[in-house]
Amino acid sequence: MTRTDDILNQIDTALEDGTVSYDAMRSRPAPVPAAASGPRLWIAPVGTAEDGDGWEEIGHVTDIEFTIDPAATTSVAPTVTWSDIQEYFARIQAERIRRAQVIVDAFVQAMSAAIAPAAARACRDLAETAEAFQHLPEAAGCNDCGKPIPPRDRPAWQSPYGPPQRRR
Repeated sequence: MTRTDDILNQIDTALEDGTVSYDAMRSRPAPVPAAASGPRLWIAPVGTAEDGDGWEEIGHVTDIEFTIDPAATTSVAPTVTWSDIQEYFARIQAERIRRAQVIVDAFVQAMSAAIAPAAARACRDLAETAEAFQHLPEAAGCNDCGKPIPPRDRPAWQSPYGPPQRRR
């Protein structure tokens, strides 16, 4: 490791250590490495069950290098074409639209059933109110039954006593 990595590891160790405060990030000796560090690697022959016999521990792994032989890989052409994918998405979209229509129809029916009694009651109350207002002129003391109010003889912005007098 480089000197920079050592310093960063010391900082990380100090931050994660609950026994020291944050101001204790000073240079201290690197911890003594354990017998081995890194993930442990186990191998088994093909077909061995996870809990079966035949697993061997290789040990701790610090570096793995893979080599893939291009001749060993076979490329199979996909059996699905773009038009098949478009058709599939169109079917999915049509199904979603159908489901949305069913949900909206059910919602409208439920709301209609819930609102219908209240709407009928409101219409009935409005009809009774309109009927009461039709008989209002017949009531005693009605203002509409007498003579109409005479028109104003001056604009509304003037006082009832007329325009202000001019000063001489």
